[in-house]
Amino acid sequence: MNAFIELSTPAQLIEKMSNDEYHSRPEFSSSQLKDMLRSAAHFHSHNIIKEHEKETKKHLDFGTLAHTLFLEPEQFNNEFVVFPDDAPRPPTDAMINAKKPSEDSIARVEWWNAFNAENGHKIIITAEQLAGAKRIANNLMSLSMYTEMQNNYGMAEASIFFTDPVFDLQLRVRPDYHIVPCSRFPNGLILDVKSAKDARYFDFSKACGNYGYDLSAAMYREGFQQYYNTEDKPDFIYLVAENTAPFLAKQYKASPTFIACGEHRYNKSKELLAESLLINEWDGYSLALEEISLPSYMVKQALETDFH
Repeated sequence: MNAFIELSTPAQLIEKMSNDEYHSRPEFSSSQLKDMLRSAAHFHSHNIIKEHEKETKKHLDFGTLAHTLFLEPEQFNNEFVVFPDDAPRPPTDAMINAKKPSEDSIARVEWWNAFNAENGHKIIITAEQLAGAKRIANNLMSLSMYTEMQNNYGMAEASIFFTDPVFDLQLRVRPDYHIVPCSRFPNGLILDVKSAKDARYFDFSKACGNYGYDLSAAMYREGFQQYYNTEDKPDFIYLVAENTAPFLAKQYKASPTFIACGEHRYNKSKELLAESLLINEWDGYSLALEEISLPSYMVKQALETDFH
C-alpha cells in the first residue's frame, strides 16, 4: 500500500462511483485511521495483510436499506429485491442432481435459476423489512434539514479524494450527502445519516465516541474544504434514525468541542500512520502493567449517590 505521493495533487470529486469501486481504492479512509488509533498492529492486520477480509456475499444491513430509500431511492431496484411470499422452497441437492426429477423439482429449479439470474447481485429483503425502512425514510424526511437538502443543490455519495497537507497521505471520504457552497451555506454543508438503537442525545453521543464519528467528521470537513476551496470548513450534521419501531429520527449539529476532539484524534492518527509507514513497524498494545478504573461518568454517579 503506497501512502506517500511524490507531488501533492488537487482534490478530486467523483459522482456515481460504485461503493465497491470506492472501497477498493488505495487511498486511506477514516475507518482505517480509526484502526490506527487502536494500534498500528490493528491497522496492519486489517488494511495491509488483510487478515479480516469480509465475505464478498452481500447481506442486508438495515441501515443501508433505509439509507438508500432516503438518499438514493432511484437505486433501490438496482440494489435490492423483495423476496416474494409465494416463492417455492429452494431445491435440494437431490432434486438438482436427480436423473429423473419430478415436475415439482423441475419447476422449483427453474424458478430459482431464473430468480438468481435476475437478482443474484442484489440484496434480498422481506416486505416487512422494506416497510420498516420506508418508515425510517419518512421520519428522516420530517426533519428540518431535509428541507434544506431539497432547497439547496447537493449530491449523495460523492467521493472526494485529497492529499493530507502535512504528511502527504492520500485520503478519501464519501459523505452520505453534501450541499455545495451557496448563498445559504457559503462553506457548504455535510450531512451524515446514521441508524442507531437509541437516537436520544446521551446514547447517540456515546455512539459517536465509541465509533469515532468525530474523527470521521474532521476528515470529511478537511477533504470538503480542499475540494471546494471554501474559506472555512463546513458544518457537520447528523440525521439519526432508530432501527426499531417506531423508527423515530433526530438531528444533531456537531458542536465546536465535538469537532475539536475529532480534529485532535484525526491529526494524531495521521501522525501515527505516517510514522509507521516510514519505519515499517506496526506495534500493538503497551505491555506495561496499568491500573484500571471505571468510566468517569460512573465514578461521578457513585460519588454523588446518597447511600444513607
